[in-house]
Amino acid sequence: MVKSIFKYFLLTIFCITFLITCKKSEEPTEMPQMSIDSDGDGIVDTEEIENGTNKNNACDPVQNSGYTGYDATNSVWLASDCDQDGINNGDELAASTDPYVNQVTDTDGDGVVDSAEIAAGTDKDNPCDPAHEPGYTGYNPASTLWANADCDSDGINNGAEVTAETDPYEDQVTDTDGDGIADTAEIAAGTDKDNPCDPMQEEGYTGYDATNTLWAMANCDDDQILNGDEVTNGTDPYKTNLVYPVAEFLPNLSDLKLFKGDLANLEFNSTVVAYELATPLYTDYSYKLRSIAIPEDTKMTYNGGGLLSFPNGTIITKTFYYLNDERNPSAGRKIIETRLLIKKNGSWELGNYLWNDAQNEAVLSTDGPQVAINWIDTMGENRSVNYKVPFANQCAQCHNNNGIAQPIGPKARNLNFFKNGSNSLQNFIDKGWIDGAPSISAIEELPVWSDTSFSLSERARAYMDVNCAHCHQPGGLHDTTEDTNRPDFRFETNFTDSKIFTVKDDIKFRVTRPPSFSVSMPQIGITVIHEEGVQLLSDYIDSL
Repeated sequence: MVKSIFKYFLLTIFCITFLITCKKSEEPTEMPQMSIDSDGDGIVDTEEIENGTNKNNACDPVQNSGYTGYDATNSVWLASDCDQDGINNGDELAASTDPYVNQVTDTDGDGVVDSAEIAAGTDKDNPCDPAHEPGYTGYNPASTLWANADCDSDGINNGAEVTAETDPYEDQVTDTDGDGIADTAEIAAGTDKDNPCDPMQEEGYTGYDATNTLWAMANCDDDQILNGDEVTNGTDPYKTNLVYPVAEFLPNLSDLKLFKGDLANLEFNSTVVAYELATPLYTDYSYKLRSIAIPEDTKMTYNGGGLLSFPNGTIITKTFYYLNDERNPSAGRKIIETRLLIKKNGSWELGNYLWNDAQNEAVLSTDGPQVAINWIDTMGENRSVNYKVPFANQCAQCHNNNGIAQPIGPKARNLNFFKNGSNSLQNFIDKGWIDGAPSISAIEELPVWSDTSFSLSERARAYMDVNCAHCHQPGGLHDTTEDTNRPDFRFETNFTDSKIFTVKDDIKFRVTRPPSFSVSMPQIGITVIHEEGVQLLSDYIDSL
């Protein structure tokens, strides 16, 4: 019994052992390998199968530049060319280039490979980025993208320029200065592409661009008439059209060619220059238009702050007029006379032209008529005056010094002031009309009589210099060298030598008398007192 049980036990053990052994023999001897990467792209096969990419294609999936997850020992990966630049991955590693960046493809045909453009931050799809200098030849003319671009922005595409054998990186059309010569041609010739008058052209040249602002604002024939104005006027911008006034006392003012167009417009020809004075001569509240014209190729000469020296042939004009309504200049004006000084053979001759009622001509005259004038002043008040034109022989009373006629107003110091942003003295200097003048900052300025930023004394002395000193100075009508007790009202005369204090009461008495009164001052040139000027002088005298 016991033996039977033992045998049964041994048989059971044997069966169990046999079953276990059989079970083990049915199982694989090794576990499946989950990390196999057949193509060496750094992504295991199972993941590629799961993602739907090719586990045997080292370039699937596509990777971005800079990717380094590949297996550089895998022969499949090494033999592949993942950036399709004709260089396999293994060779790119050996050359230290990126196997995921195409080292050859130049999408836009500009001669710069895409990889370099990406690295530089330029546009690999733009044939004109980066920009190249004229003469660049590294482009691919067979590239459609490049051939259709216009890298010099001249309206001619690159392909057409290659065909025409012009430089696709050099503008063949742009003409900055409008002179009709392309910038490229000017640069090649050594002329200035920004100067409409360089190179110089012959008379009759019409190759310019009249719509070009730079050209229109230039003056290529140096006749003081802008090119644009010449085109408008129908004259040749390359032929000087300067009109120089006639320095003769001809019968009609228009004959002297001082003005252009309708005489009544009082528009000077380009060789006649208007000027303003800091402190002008008073003449019955009239307005005055002043001008100077000098002959071609001559200059005035600077003589310190005093009167300029003028060449023979100089014409100095002063036209007297009244606005019908000072509040509205467009309401018209009444022109009365134009006085002239003409220098001939070193001497000044004086003459006067009287304007007709039609205001379209002025006639040379020695008469001294009275002209009734009515106007509205700036305050809206009605004003009137019987304007008195001086007789020809009266002009010498003010203009003569030691028996020699001379101008009164155009002294350097009286020209040296700004009005509406313009300085008359500087204007003459800029035109090259004055020799020997320093910077205007170094030239004395005559105070503006009405400008209260100047002292009372400065304003009064300036007013007396202009309105009184032509007579009251050495050599004047009231010659101080003949009578040392006479005052000298020149601005440059010091206060003591001027004798203003000595004769102050007489000054005040005379300037406040009506002009018809025999002892009034000035003796000629006015018919009504200058109220503001008289007040200035009275205040000054009272302050002494």
